[in-house]
Amino acid sequence: MICDNCGLGLQGGDDAAVFLCLNCGTAHEPLEEGLVSFSPITAAITTDLAVAGVTHYLAVWRLAVSVTGAADSAWERIRRATAPNPAYLYVPAFSLMRAVVQRLGVSVTEAQPDLELAPGLRGLTDQRPALAEVGAAALLGAAPDHITGARAPGAAVGAGPGFGTYSPVVVSRRDAHTLGHFVYLAVESHEARDLHSIDYGLETIGEELLFIPAVWDPRCIHEYNWRLLLREFDGLVA
Repeated sequence: MICDNCGLGLQGGDDAAVFLCLNCGTAHEPLEEGLVSFSPITAAITTDLAVAGVTHYLAVWRLAVSVTGAADSAWERIRRATAPNPAYLYVPAFSLMRAVVQRLGVSVTEAQPDLELAPGLRGLTDQRPALAEVGAAALLGAAPDHITGARAPGAAVGAGPGFGTYSPVVVSRRDAHTLGHFVYLAVESHEARDLHSIDYGLETIGEELLFIPAVWDPRCIHEYNWRLLLREFDGLVA
């Protein structure tokens, strides 16, 4: 496919729901009316810790939502903590693995990070000097495929996730609306013993495609080997 802004080829494979133009920094989504272009948003690196390894940018849908539910729900506490700023639901868009969507979606939604955003794909000009090595012993293992989760025999974790600076986008805008319910219920499940008792209403009123900076770090096992380069996550690896 060709970018309708600059005429160069778009990045994205057979599983892509959104295609990227790394030349002009635009995104292109196949819809019923054809290929529709829009500007994604890139979050800046805000971590106060040293960055070890190559910086990647993970695709995430940020949903503006209207939620009705119990006054003592986890979401209401998140919303009150972020006021007067809005609270968002975050749906990872770079993986189809249920566990990745749940764990990373919940962690970013609960953190409600204070993002420094810029339009377009800006990560290539937003790199920090990286540590030369992080210890070979810590990087031995096999790297999971970013879509299926399968591990390639003999593949080194330090080799990275198998894509370049920007992750693929394999979750469409419409699917992100559906997965927003999944992330919301996962947030609530941290405190509710019986999900069948949760009575809620959730409507997506807007969405943005973000790219969040991260490095492949096998120490962050609960984040599926991703260390998000945001200050709100520094406590996980400090």
